[in-house]
Amino acid sequence: MDWRARRGYWARLLAVGGLGALISVVAYLYSSALERRVQAGEFQRLAHVQFNNVQNLLDHSPQVLLAFRGLFISAETVEPAEFASFAREVLPSYPEILAVHWAPRVLHGERGEFERVLLPFQERRLGIFDVAADARFPVSAPTREEYLPIRYAEPFEMNRQVLGLDVLARPYNREVARTAARLGVQRTTPVFPLLQDPNGPPAVAIYQPVYRKGMPVAGAEQRWQALEGHLVLMLRPSVLLKSLSFGPQRVEVRLYDLADGQPVAIHPRGAVPQEPGDGVVQHRLSIPGRQWLIEFVAPQDFGGFPVSILPLLLMFSLLALTLVLLLLLDRSHRGAIALERLNGELLSRQKELDGLAYYDALTGLPNRLLLFDRINMALGLQHREGGRLAVCVLDLDGFKAVNDHFGHQAGDLLLKEVAQRMQAVLRPSDTVARLGGDEFVVVLPGANDQPALDSILQRLIEQVSRPVALSAGQLAVAVSASIGVAFAGASSDANSLVREADLAMYEAKHAGKACYRIFGAGQATSV
Repeated sequence: MDWRARRGYWARLLAVGGLGALISVVAYLYSSALERRVQAGEFQRLAHVQFNNVQNLLDHSPQVLLAFRGLFISAETVEPAEFASFAREVLPSYPEILAVHWAPRVLHGERGEFERVLLPFQERRLGIFDVAADARFPVSAPTREEYLPIRYAEPFEMNRQVLGLDVLARPYNREVARTAARLGVQRTTPVFPLLQDPNGPPAVAIYQPVYRKGMPVAGAEQRWQALEGHLVLMLRPSVLLKSLSFGPQRVEVRLYDLADGQPVAIHPRGAVPQEPGDGVVQHRLSIPGRQWLIEFVAPQDFGGFPVSILPLLLMFSLLALTLVLLLLLDRSHRGAIALERLNGELLSRQKELDGLAYYDALTGLPNRLLLFDRINMALGLQHREGGRLAVCVLDLDGFKAVNDHFGHQAGDLLLKEVAQRMQAVLRPSDTVARLGGDEFVVVLPGANDQPALDSILQRLIEQVSRPVALSAGQLAVAVSASIGVAFAGASSDANSLVREADLAMYEAKHAGKACYRIFGAGQATSV
């Protein structure tokens, strides 16, 4: 072979090898970018789920404070044992809450009597006392016109040493407590060290004002004069973040306080926000009176998908190399699409499961689990505040005939229409749930007025009995409702109430249907 032919051969060989190497590099870069995009999408989805978890935990705090405020509103005075009992009932359901305190407003002339009652419960017999900004060196408070000392602290043993601490003297609390009282709203402090654990993670306090009954609270000054004291809920932000789980991934979670619009690091101390991107996700958290920023930072190897390096120098098998690269590219592309689709299905399924945990999939009404929770809450309210709780079991008369004649699809349509009509009749404080099949349960707290209760039951029967048009071209169908009613007694529980109402419902059916019967009463009432 002469030199000209040899030169052409090598040129063709280099061209084929170069084309194969180029295809390998392009396929590798495309596959890597696709995998990184899928990993970034998965990371952002997980970060959003964990953000929702933190926000849900923060949303519990205002509700818990409102529950404690309801205790103070419903009673003339709240004794330490009553406060402790209520706290033991409520706080175990919210492990993210560090403590709940009661700090009454004490004028200087009332200090002696207040300290006389307080001293036996204190670890340090200081009466009303102050501490330094770093939560150290407690000293008896100097004379002031008024104080806001902590009187009750639960859980008691782990918070006993804060009894008597004047929160108005702490720079972290003073302005927040005054603002909350003057506006009549909940407000949250910046983070500060705890007297119980000065070297531990910092905490925040959420203040809920409680006003004296009968005093005017129309304006800021009136509200301040009417202030009886503050309920104070303590949270440690770092505890909230420790509850998050990313599986085996080492995701860094940071929290900032957006004071004056500028992020100030809460956890870890000294952190600086990064620019959002594929590996950095930020969300704003709401807490009464403040905004926080939560930041999720992914590790460099997030996702755990190994990136394969294809051979680049397959000089003598260009066709086979190109085919292999194309097959790998196609497989990688299809795998990425399948992974995205699977992530979408998992997210959708997760939302469905969240809904199914507490709500009926067909009607959207609360299911048995949420129903019994609502009944137990209503029983607790009745035990504390009095009143009368009614639980009603409602069964549709003639529903089986509709199902048999028109099919299950028509029956489902009928059930949804009945559920909507029942919700339209009931009050915002009432609950209607689907127990199963064509059986519903209605919870009516505060059913003290018998004529009003009769009116609600009559309207339920009337609304359920109205004809329902299943679809265009079909005749309207009509069912009626048989209702059994049971009233809660001192020893009633959710199971016994539903069982008694169910027995009364069957008595209503035997009495002619389209009526209601009260458990233990002598006759049915019909429309």
